[in-house]
Formats: sequence, structure tokens, C-alpha cells
Amino acid sequence: MTQAIQQVAFIGVGRMGGPMAANALAKGFQVAAYDPQAAFVAALTAKGARGARSLAEAVAGAEAVVTMLPSDDVLREVAEDPGGLLDSLRAGQTLIDMSTSKLETSTRLAARLAQQGVAMLDAPVSGGESGAQQGTLSIMVGGPAEAFARCQSLFEAMGTTVTYIGPNGHGLIAKYVNQMLMEASFCAIAETFGLAAKAGADFEAVYNAVRGGLGGSRVLDLMAPQLLSGDLGQGKELTLHYKDGAYALAAAASLGAWAPLTELTHQIYQQAMDIGAGTGHASGVARVYEQKLGVRLVGAKSPSHLGTWSQ
Repeated sequence: MTQAIQQVAFIGVGRMGGPMAANALAKGFQVAAYDPQAAFVAALTAKGARGARSLAEAVAGAEAVVTMLPSDDVLREVAEDPGGLLDSLRAGQTLIDMSTSKLETSTRLAARLAQQGVAMLDAPVSGGESGAQQGTLSIMVGGPAEAFARCQSLFEAMGTTVTYIGPNGHGLIAKYVNQMLMEASFCAIAETFGLAAKAGADFEAVYNAVRGGLGGSRVLDLMAPQLLSGDLGQGKELTLHYKDGAYALAAAASLGAWAPLTELTHQIYQQAMDIGAGTGHASGVARVYEQKLGVRLVGAKSPSHLGTWSQ
């Protein structure tokens, strides 16, 4: 019978990793936390975590080490720099990378760790900051099945949908599929509502007409109210979508997978970044269509035509 883990180190405990570690604590796991920003660590020690002053100190004694890092560049730094994960992890431990990283980086790291007797799981998430806080993340896992079984209770402490996909890298493939679908959906909704705007149709009536049909989706039910209210939020969600889309395209290129739709939607996301829409929700891609079409999509139930759009 597989022995479930109890002692976990979290590396990266910011807006996503912090709430995830807090949920693990609440479910009875023993948690060590490390982050270059001491305030994030302090917030967890106040809840019962053991604060660490270095990565090596955090992972010492941990059965599993969770990384939740902002980019592939940071993952490579944390893993491969002197004193990093490759130097600090020991045989019998499990590394769980819950960041969204590049497929090439993740599979290379998994192979190197396997030579040291360390299992690695790539376990990216969907659900955003609210999902991390509420413990309702969707978690997609790739790696050795035995390592997944040992860590399943930890995943269940952080998410409500936990799916084992297959070997190393396949968790990331599932996340790329998720991101490709979302990027295409956000662009498609902006484009189709742009058509409605050019016709002078009422946004809310159009939304109510299509939401129950085959054109309806969770993305539509998220994006349409944001367009109607004009509240695109604050943060870096569009920027993160753009980053993840780039990783998906890199994987497609390396695997020889034709992805013309993703290439196009990624170009539109690039345009959204260029006009300053990367500081809010992914619905901000509608700003590109406003500029191209000369109509208002954000914050107008009945669209009003504009002269020259400006940021």
C-alpha cells in the first residue's frame, strides 16, 4: 500500500502558492515555506508553517517539494542554479512543479532528477487566484503513477478536480490544451460581439440569446458580464495567458503539431499587450477589437460607435 506524504515544502508562496500552502496546512499537512519575499513566508508562519531562510533549508526533510513559480526562467533558476533543487533534493523525495512551464524544461528536469532517485510530477493548475484561495483548483498531473498516488491527498487539499494524465510532461500538455481553448474563446467572443456592435445590436440581448445554445460556454458566461459592466479587473491575468500561450506554441513546434488558430489568437494577445491591456483580465483582448472596429465593447450594453479609439 502506498504511503501518503505528510511533510511538504512550498517554494514560491505568493498570490498562488501562498493560498495553496495555507490550504495544505488547513488539511493537516506539515508545511515548510520559502520565498525571496519574506512577507509571504511570514503570512504562512502565522498560520503554522515553518519558515525557511533558504531553499535548501525548506526542502530538507520534506517528502514532497511544491514549486509555484511565475515563469519558466524562474523555474530553471530555482532548479539549476548552485544551491538549487538539483543540488538540494535527495533520493526518495518528490518534486511537484505546479507552475506552468515549458515542456522541454520540465521533461529535462524530470529526467535529471530521476537519475538522482527523485520523482517529479508536473502538475499545473487552472482556476486562478480565487481557485487557489478557495481550494477549488483544477490540477492536471503528469509523472510516475506511484508518485501521484503518494501525493494525491495533497492535491485534493488544494483542488476539487485532480486528474492524472500520464507520464512526465502530460500534465503540461493538458494545461496547454486548456490555455489554447481559452485564448481562442476569449478572442472569438470579442470578435463575435464586435460584429454585434457594428450592427448596433444590444449586447445583453445577444448574450441571453446565445448562452443556452451550442455557442454558450463558461468563458462566455465569464466574459460577457465583464464586457457589460466594463470591469476588466486588475492584475496580470492577460499577461499570464499570453505567457502560457507562448509555451503551448513552443510545445506544438517541438512536437510537429499544426496550431494555426493558436498562432493567430496569440498574435491578437500580443496586440492586447502592446496597447496596455495586459494589466487586467483576459477579457481585455476586446480592447484590440475596439481599436480595429471603432466601436465600444467594454462597458456598453448598447454599443456606441467611436471615432478614433485610444487607450
